[in-house]
Formats: sequence, structure tokens, C-alpha cells
Amino acid sequence: MTDIEMPRPERIGLEDRSSGRLGRALSHIRQRGLLEPVRLVRRHGLGASLGFVRRNVRHILADHLARKWDRRYGVDTAGSIQLDALDVVGPHRGKGNEAVCTSPRTFDFIMRSLPRDLRDYAFIDIGSGKSRTLLLASLYPFSTIIGVEFARELVEIARDNIRHFSDPSQKCRSLSVVEGDAAAYEFPEAPLVVYFYNPFSKDVFDIVLKNLVSSLEQQPRDCFVIYGSSSHRAIDWARPAIRSTGMFTELPVPPMPRFLDAVRTIDYAVFRIQAASRR
Repeated sequence: MTDIEMPRPERIGLEDRSSGRLGRALSHIRQRGLLEPVRLVRRHGLGASLGFVRRNVRHILADHLARKWDRRYGVDTAGSIQLDALDVVGPHRGKGNEAVCTSPRTFDFIMRSLPRDLRDYAFIDIGSGKSRTLLLASLYPFSTIIGVEFARELVEIARDNIRHFSDPSQKCRSLSVVEGDAAAYEFPEAPLVVYFYNPFSKDVFDIVLKNLVSSLEQQPRDCFVIYGSSSHRAIDWARPAIRSTGMFTELPVPPMPRFLDAVRTIDYAVFRIQAASRR
């Protein structure tokens, strides 16, 4: 498979804070002088400064690997896309978090907690961004894969990615993206795997979770909920919110390793409800 160059986010009007970090750092030093790093170390201390450098090196490496993955498949999924200037559906613009992609190794590690036989399950990515998770999910045998995204520009990129993506090991080719507010999304009646990567604030999550619970009560079926977060400590409120429904059992999962293709290590939890247990 040959590498294909896709349009960079800045060429299509998106603000990507993952792009050009090294260039911005060098520009800052040119403006402030070669002694600026020394001044920063004195101001913040050696330990804090080394931690800052490590985080940025990890971010640059992960971003490089994400863009390399994109070139391999001729898609555009990398970056940390800000939502401020995007055309958004619904009233929750200020509640959404930046659009970032799940790393392939992180996703594959999470998938070990699910059954091997997923042929009857629909995979739903709430806040699907530019579709990286949808494409990764297509390498598993789901019956259908659906992304829910409220930013029109990201929906267009995602649909274009789906058209271009091709891998010999792809097991599901029924991929689609719904443009809409997640709080108004109606879940399909199939068994579900519902994936959240810290897409929005707790008040919106509570609405989506309530809608999911209502759907499962009206049409009992098997369902897995995966929640991951690498910032805002969202897992600390998402986990008890899911437990408080009284419907889901939290599965034991191993801690996430520090993968090089991940900007940050994800804290995650996996929950399950079986239709038989609701009868």
C-alpha cells in the first residue's frame, strides 16, 4: 500500500493544536533568544521543565505516528481539532471537547475486553470526530459501525475517510456517520457496543446515558459501554454515573500501557448488560 498525502487540517480551515509544535517552540526561542530555555528552567524548576519536555516529545512522536497511519491509508484522522469555529448542530457547542483520535494500539488493547464474536453488534462512537475509531472498528466483525458527530466539517472529513479507507483485513464495511447532537441520538435496536472517548461534559453525557438506558429498557438487548479519558479526569465522574443506572456490570480490565502512538495514556472502563439479566 502506498502512502497518499491528504489535505492538512490548516488547508481546510481547521485549527489543529497537534500540528507544528516543534516549529512553534523554535520560533519562540528565536523571538526570546537562546537563553530562553535557561530562564524557563529557573522559573519552573528542573523537574517541571523535564516533565514538560517529555510530554511534548511524546506528543510530537504520537502525532508523527498518527499522520504516518493516515498516509498509509490515504485518510485524514490525526490532530487535535478545536471546535470553536466549526459549524455545530444543536445547543451543546460549549460542552464539547476537542476532537482527538484514539491510537490504534490503544483501541486494540481495549477491544481485548470484548467478546470475539461481534457479528450481531452495532458499534456506536459518540463524538466520532474525523472517524479514526470508526475505521479501527471496521477491522473487527461488527454488523454495522455508526459515528455520531455534531460538527459539520468533521462529518464531511469522516465520510470522505470512509470512502477512501481500504484494508485487506477489514471485516465490516457498513460504516456511516450521523450528523447531529448526541443528546438527541436514537440508538439502533441491535446489540450495542457504545464507545465514548471523553467527547463532552458531564451534563451532556448524563442525557446520552439516560437515552441509552431508556432504549435498553424498551428493547432489552446486550450492550457494552466503553468510556475512556486522558484529560479532565472525566473517568472519575463517568464511571459512577454508569454504575448509578443499576443496569451495568463493570468488567475487570487491565491498566492501559503507555503506547508510543498515544499522546496520553487513556484511563478506561468497560461495562456490560446482558438482555437475559433484564428479564
